[in-house]
Amino acid sequence: MYNEKYPMLSEKGILGATDIVVFAPIVVFLMDRIISSGNIAVYDGSSWKPDKELTNEESIMFDQLTIEYGHLFSSPVGTGSSTFFMESERIGKIYGNFIHASEDARMTWEAVEFVGNEFNDEQKIAMVDILERLATCDKYLDNKELAIFYAVVMACHSEIESVNKIFTQLYERIVKIHTSDHQMAKALMILMNFISENPKSVKISVLGRPDPRTEGNIPPVLFTDEEFADWINIVTLMRASQNRGALMIQSRVYWRIGENEDGRILTSEKGLIKFFHISSSEDDQINESLDFTRAWCKAIRDGVGNIKMVDETIFQVVVFGEAGKMSIAPDFSIEGLWKITCKKISSGIELHAFDITGDDKTYWCPELAEELVQKVPLEIDWVNGNFPVLQNSIDEEIIKIGGLFNNEP
Repeated sequence: MYNEKYPMLSEKGILGATDIVVFAPIVVFLMDRIISSGNIAVYDGSSWKPDKELTNEESIMFDQLTIEYGHLFSSPVGTGSSTFFMESERIGKIYGNFIHASEDARMTWEAVEFVGNEFNDEQKIAMVDILERLATCDKYLDNKELAIFYAVVMACHSEIESVNKIFTQLYERIVKIHTSDHQMAKALMILMNFISENPKSVKISVLGRPDPRTEGNIPPVLFTDEEFADWINIVTLMRASQNRGALMIQSRVYWRIGENEDGRILTSEKGLIKFFHISSSEDDQINESLDFTRAWCKAIRDGVGNIKMVDETIFQVVVFGEAGKMSIAPDFSIEGLWKITCKKISSGIELHAFDITGDDKTYWCPELAEELVQKVPLEIDWVNGNFPVLQNSIDEEIIKIGGLFNNEP
């Protein structure tokens, strides 16, 4: 059950013993995300290694929290604190093999959802206390610590008044112990101002964002290969529903494969999706396109075909729109083309940005997802990292869009 609901946590082995209702892996994973504070790993020339050591304050606090709460998340298996230590070592080994920033963000998001969906009330209260104390023990609050803590509080409390109370009380404690000029107090005040203006403006999508003192980037949206195949079909199908007078709606993939001896850039391209006058939701083109795109994603993952796409390849999917304004090579002087920039990585495909010809702004995803959907007829959850992970939910989206073709244009 958990494997289907939380696929990235399952794929990377984080879930561990949760299948037998032992929630220590999720608790320790979130504790580890707070401790790591956005820094995943660095390459020392021979291997990937964690780039932040556990501070003495964090080590002491981890020990205290395992003693207080180990039994709450380890029963009926394990002996409380020892289970936490074993889970910490196990998760450390997983991250020692290098986890991509976007994978880390996806797993963190799933872990927060796990807390909100699976923990009982006593466990939720404990989870909030654990992360609050661990985040503040070293007397510094960075963006990722605040983002994870805020997300967990929101997952555990349905009323915004309860959320405000937790952060207000924390702010008062920080000021009392330190001063209002302390970094933690200032960081909390910024967050509380965001919450008071509009709770939704505190984007959960910042989960996994690196520390702003280093890079300051929000990670891209991550899809598995199968999700990407369904996603690009949904995007193209939606475009076709909005341009039903077009002779053909197509999406083509373009990527760089190298340089020749005189410095010319060599590229490859592939026609991915073609819709010719879809007549109804029962049109065979819809399922045929899904099958073809899934097969293409599997082929590039397996490294088959005449021109291979290696991991870390940045590629563009160009979605052509209006009738009479298409060509094999994209003509970016034509208004209304969608150029979607993606990257193939070892665990799937990242969505980085949308460019719309005629619009000089690049819409980075998920950071500018809200602005993007004001420009194109897409749902916000398709471009902000909340694309459904369950196949039946994806199928429902495809059926819903297909139904648009049953109406008169």
